[in-house]
Amino acid sequence: METLSEAIVLRKTPYSGSSYVVGLFTRNHGPVSFMVRGIGKKKGGKLALLEPLSRVFVSYNYRERYDVQTALSLQNRTGNSTRIDHPIKASIHLFLAEMLVKSLKEEAADQDLFDFIDSSLEYFYSTQEFSRFHSIFLLKLTRFFGFYPASSEGEYFDLLGGKFTSNKNKSLHTLDAGETALLKQLMAADYDSELKQSSADNRRALIFLVDYYKLHLEGFGEVKSLPILIDVFSD
Repeated sequence: METLSEAIVLRKTPYSGSSYVVGLFTRNHGPVSFMVRGIGKKKGGKLALLEPLSRVFVSYNYRERYDVQTALSLQNRTGNSTRIDHPIKASIHLFLAEMLVKSLKEEAADQDLFDFIDSSLEYFYSTQEFSRFHSIFLLKLTRFFGFYPASSEGEYFDLLGGKFTSNKNKSLHTLDAGETALLKQLMAADYDSELKQSSADNRRALIFLVDYYKLHLEGFGEVKSLPILIDVFSD
């Protein structure tokens, strides 16, 4: 039976001619790889549909035993392009795409997770205040993966245990007092919150949040876009 699902593009890989294998995070079936045909350069603007974090509709006949499904059609569902001209926002966009590729590869269908990511991206594309978006987004996202920081007292945070502690030597992955205070600020913030944080704070948050994901998601690996984003936030 044909399914029409909302989806978010995670990545694309050229296959042959005007065909691509495209990784989508679908609302109906979670992460799915699709063969998308007839969407090469000769099709003009349609190739823009395959840009990372594009929000699309995809129709397909889902076959559970197939590793790669066939996309019957792919359509833009926002009316807007994901092209970003601001260099800092573009770097954040690249980083978010890589983090989602690494985070979602083992996830099953989860409509609440999809809706959270989708609405967060809608905010990101529309806002002019985005310098802390990625940190707050990644922290909120941990709720769906089961390692959101446990609420408790303590001036240090143990990344490995996912808990606050009064013991600064709790593990080799314990944040110092300044980093822990920064984490608490991010936990209390929403996307539109005004945070008094420096570029150095932004870099520190990036580093410990990526470390947090590495510790809790098996096979996460290195994040190639992280050094680029850290450099963007250098003074």
